[in-house]
Amino acid sequence: MKQLFDLQDRKLFISMIALSLIAFIVTVLLSMAMTAYINQALKDTYAGIVGTVVQRYPQAEAQVVRDLSVPNAASVSLGHQVLGRYGLQDLGAAQRGIGAGLLARLLLAGLALVGLVWAGFVLLLVRYQRAVSAQVAGLSTYLRRIEAGDYSLDVRDNGEGSFSLLKNDLYKVTVRLREQAERLQRDKTALSNLIADISHQIKTPLTSMGVLADLLTEDPPEADRLAFVERLRAQLGRIQWLVAALLKLARLDSGTAAFKSEPVDVLRLIERALEPLQIPIEIKKQRLVIHGGEGASFTGDLNWSAEALTNVVKNCIEHTPDGGKIEINYSANALYAEIIVSDDGGGIASRDMPNIFNRFYRGENAGENGVGIGLALAKAIFDAQGGDISVRSERGVGTSFDIRVFRGVV
Repeated sequence: MKQLFDLQDRKLFISMIALSLIAFIVTVLLSMAMTAYINQALKDTYAGIVGTVVQRYPQAEAQVVRDLSVPNAASVSLGHQVLGRYGLQDLGAAQRGIGAGLLARLLLAGLALVGLVWAGFVLLLVRYQRAVSAQVAGLSTYLRRIEAGDYSLDVRDNGEGSFSLLKNDLYKVTVRLREQAERLQRDKTALSNLIADISHQIKTPLTSMGVLADLLTEDPPEADRLAFVERLRAQLGRIQWLVAALLKLARLDSGTAAFKSEPVDVLRLIERALEPLQIPIEIKKQRLVIHGGEGASFTGDLNWSAEALTNVVKNCIEHTPDGGKIEINYSANALYAEIIVSDDGGGIASRDMPNIFNRFYRGENAGENGVGIGLALAKAIFDAQGGDISVRSERGVGTSFDIRVFRGVV
């Protein structure tokens, strides 16, 4: 019943009920008029009988009135016999007069009432059909404009009813389609920028490799040839690392990277992250100091986390001078595990701080071989595990990266 009164066409039902009530009231009034007419006709018939008898027998007036008011069975039987002798047993003149008058007066009124009721129902149905057709036509136009890419329309309706609910649902779909279209446009722009950045980053080592290849074809001295080959290997390694990092970022962006949910010991994570960095640290004669409490851990993916932490420590190694110091402090509490990687390098310029984690961003102190993707990859990995990474830096003092991974979140 509740759903019935929530429909858009409840006005139609209310109007039909109102019209039915009006027809019922008119019918009752006609019935009352018919009853009054019959009573008046019977009254006139009795008055005619009494008047006729009293004219003939004035002295019997009181007796006639009493007998007609409460006729006994014998009088009724005698009356029927007398009417029968004159052929009026089945339908007397009085009855014919009453019936003919009643039919004449009520037939046209009844037919008019039925006609009005049906005309009212037809009018209501026609108006309802026109209203529905107008609503459907409006929604069809709305959908065609959405199909054409016009998402600026607002079809919301604050009314109650099926069409209002449908309009509001269509508006919600329109909003989702608009957001999806905007997101697709942003993705296209980001993809275009990404392709441009990749082309730019790969073009430099490829150009260098082409020059080195040309130099090698000129049959240089052995010492120069070995130097050229070493530089070719370095450029090739740079391209390989760049492609691998971009593939990892693509997996993170598309949500296809599978992260494990397992206990990760923070000290083991640090050791895993430092394995590929031992040689660069030794070459630059840097001091590596690790401090932390036992049992620090979080729930996450060891391999992906090690990849991210390696990029952070690698950034510190590259921006710390020979003989500098790199310090790693780790701890854990009830909410999160924390790893702080600090160096005593030259620091980061204040204007570079807001963009340090952006892809392909290279600050004023960026190394010659840096492409600005390592820190972006590290942030994406920790973000995907419910973590966060921030940076603090002071020129001439050093830089500190603060990594937090909330426990039990993956």
